[in-house]
Amino acid sequence: MKRAITTWLAAATLLVGGSLAAEEVRIGYVDMRQVLTQSEAGVQAKREIERTIKERQESLRRDEQHLRELQQDFEKNKLLLSEEQRREREREFQRELREFQQARAEAQREVEQREREFTRRMLPVVREVIAALARERNLTLVFEKNEMPVLYAADGPDLTKEVIRGVNARGAGAKR
Repeated sequence: MKRAITTWLAAATLLVGGSLAAEEVRIGYVDMRQVLTQSEAGVQAKREIERTIKERQESLRRDEQHLRELQQDFEKNKLLLSEEQRREREREFQRELREFQQARAEAQREVEQREREFTRRMLPVVREVIAALARERNLTLVFEKNEMPVLYAADGPDLTKEVIRGVNARGAGAKR
């Protein structure tokens, strides 16, 4: 991905180089992570995701406690059980342990899915705000601050706070 961006930038510079030679190339940047986490929509989405995590953790804690109790009960009574009863209890414990691990993995997938969905909904709005700010400030390029494939660049204007304000002004909620 970074190679593609670098190649694109090089090609764009060569193709547009003649017309930009007389113009000043102005570059800005945006910290997308900050926009997605500090905008009103991002804060709301984070709260909802944290609520989901808390609910899942509580359920998983109960399941984990149940597994511990099963294991303790088995350890305490295994000498009193027949070989068949021990094997049956071990199979039951393994089945419940697999279900617990699956539930934990599913909870993690759900959280990741919600985060991806939020980002997918927000990106068009954020891009519109960035484009409007870039036109307003006559910027030639706007980079993502944390993904910039450039090894050095003089600091350009940081548009992050303005993008957050613009996203908030458009009322881009966490849910559509």
